[in-house]
Amino acid sequence: MNTVIIAPGFNGPRLSGNGGYVGGVLAERYTQTFGGDGTVEITLRAPIPIARELQVVREGEALMLRDGETLICEARAGSVAHLEPPPPPTDWSDVMRRGEEGGSPPDTDFHWCLVCGRGRAVGDGLRVLGTAGPQPGTSLSCYVPHPNHADAEGRIRPEFVWGTLDCPGAFAAQDPNDMRPALTGRMTAKVIEPPKVGERCAVVGWRIGVDGRKLYSGTALYTESGRLCALGTCTWIVLKSTA
Repeated sequence: MNTVIIAPGFNGPRLSGNGGYVGGVLAERYTQTFGGDGTVEITLRAPIPIARELQVVREGEALMLRDGETLICEARAGSVAHLEPPPPPTDWSDVMRRGEEGGSPPDTDFHWCLVCGRGRAVGDGLRVLGTAGPQPGTSLSCYVPHPNHADAEGRIRPEFVWGTLDCPGAFAAQDPNDMRPALTGRMTAKVIEPPKVGERCAVVGWRIGVDGRKLYSGTALYTESGRLCALGTCTWIVLKSTA
């Protein structure tokens, strides 16, 4: 058993950890423990506490992240071989425009999200800012890698790459007219080749399916040259209306 602390600032909703980022942290621990090709399935079971020591426990062929007796999330071997991502975008003026106009606005709980929050400054949040479209059931987001999120070789660290694959999936999967929040329930991802600092990128999202309040999406991170950096799939849980 070892421990991990999700520091303040690595949040999705204001008071809990971002699912993609935390998934990437646990995925790295999983790969260090079990090996494999780096494709890991993360299932989130409870809100992720911030600034508290959490326990990473090996149970059989899985790693569990626990807060005392509470299971927060679990990591197991995964696969993204079935995914067929859309091609990389060719209209980079559209990508950059979405980076100016997209992301989570001030009137949502995700304005301060590590990944998509417009309230996060450059070099603080990832600022993966995008919107639904250009086609129904798709999304397009802009991402410019920052040195604050890179390793010593100038490549973005895996946990942040996982983060880039998170929120754009919700942009694609959710009905634009449905204003209920959607939270990450399960995420499977593979980091193929992390982007370098300053290497302009786009995240393409697409809807895979809907089952009641469960939404299914895929996301692909591309560089401007068209190199596929990472690929993932998410299950989203739409919260019940409180109205």
